[in-house]
Amino acid sequence: MDNAPEGSTRVELRIAGIIGAEIASPVHTMRQIVQNFYHTNRVNHAQMAALSEAIDKAETIAKQSQQIARLAEGRLRQSHERVALDHLVDAALNDRLPQLQARGVELHRSIKPVEIIVDPGLLSSLVDAAIDWSLLSQDHRLAVTLGVNHWPEHGLLVIKSQPAVSTLAQERPREGGDSLLWHLLLEISRAMGVTMTQEAQGNATVLTLEFARTVRQLEGLTSMEIEASSSDSAYHTGTKALAGLRVLLISADPGVRKEVEEVCRWLGLRPDTVHTSQQAVQSIERDQPHMIIVDERVRDRIFNDLMQDIRRLDPNFGFLEIADAANTFEISSWMSDSMTRVSRDVLRAHLPSILTLELAKAF
Repeated sequence: MDNAPEGSTRVELRIAGIIGAEIASPVHTMRQIVQNFYHTNRVNHAQMAALSEAIDKAETIAKQSQQIARLAEGRLRQSHERVALDHLVDAALNDRLPQLQARGVELHRSIKPVEIIVDPGLLSSLVDAAIDWSLLSQDHRLAVTLGVNHWPEHGLLVIKSQPAVSTLAQERPREGGDSLLWHLLLEISRAMGVTMTQEAQGNATVLTLEFARTVRQLEGLTSMEIEASSSDSAYHTGTKALAGLRVLLISADPGVRKEVEEVCRWLGLRPDTVHTSQQAVQSIERDQPHMIIVDERVRDRIFNDLMQDIRRLDPNFGFLEIADAANTFEISSWMSDSMTRVSRDVLRAHLPSILTLELAKAF
């Protein structure tokens, strides 16, 4: 018996309907050309061009459908690399210049340097899908801006599309609002932890992508700031730099969980908690955190294997072990295979500085 949530089933049915509706047009075109060839035994250049376009469209729909299915499963292995988002956006727009010029689209761009920590392949797919979705309607002006928000210091990619001057007086619904491409955008942004919003501004449509893992978040951290954050009076230190990063805690101890979650919230971090290493593996398959904290009492072979897998991909990934022995405070070196350790009795005093230091390592 299918135990899928009712809301999830409705979304799946809607996507299935969208696939059927979008594939109908190229299939109809191909059928017409085949029937005409059957009667005349000839295909002219215009029909060949239409056939080629229909095949391309059908292939695109098939590819997007497969991508949505893979993303929805939530089992993607993501690498986390430092990527120049401005270079990628500029390249994507430059690739589309012939298409934009052929359609008479006015392109305006204001691209500032922004570096983020993401999976490069998913980021490329996200940017391509965002631009292509914004171009679904005809006769556009396209304005693309990229910069860093003042607070929180997240990279913001904004794509504003609107009808050309000749169609300003027309009230037209937004094309592609519930398209397959839109659902692909939703799934990619969810998988990456990117906040996406869409809003209407008059007759314009504005698509905004907000990237929490912006490199500027962790620039400017100094040893003085790291040391200062160990005092209760300086819990706010580094909050602006770390806001939005996700920390995964593996512990079944309510006291430890409360302590860690409280400090994380003070630093602007997003704490997630699981009880076992197996649950941690499942959580990471859905979305890899920026740091992992493990309670020594639940550390096992599954966790050790997980740690090795992550460090093979990212040698500087931050790990912290909460130890049983009193007065334990060991800091791993920047390129060491060891793990930073701190005991429960000094957790509150040292956790802010440890979190700041371990997260800074990765950048």
